[in-house]
Amino acid sequence: MSPDEISYFLIVYNIPADRAEVFQLGTDYKRALEAYNKAEESHRDNPDVEVVLLGSDSMETLYKTHSSYFELSERHIDEIVGRELAELGLR
Repeated sequence: MSPDEISYFLIVYNIPADRAEVFQLGTDYKRALEAYNKAEESHRDNPDVEVVLLGSDSMETLYKTHSSYFELSERHIDEIVGRELAELGLR
């Protein structure tokens, strides 16, 4: 894979909430780095948030190589859906 084929992804991970927000930034490294710097600056004083810039060929590869960010987020979603179903008497 050439550098021009690498897509950049910004992950803003809220540790206590076990929630990852993922922003696909395209293949422009300079633009991706600027977005990372802005996100890092906006969360600088919050020790509960981790900001990461990753390069990959696809989102699917990120799920495999950095699964810890996504497993917890998926678990959080499952908990929300479970509570909602329970409230509706469907679980």
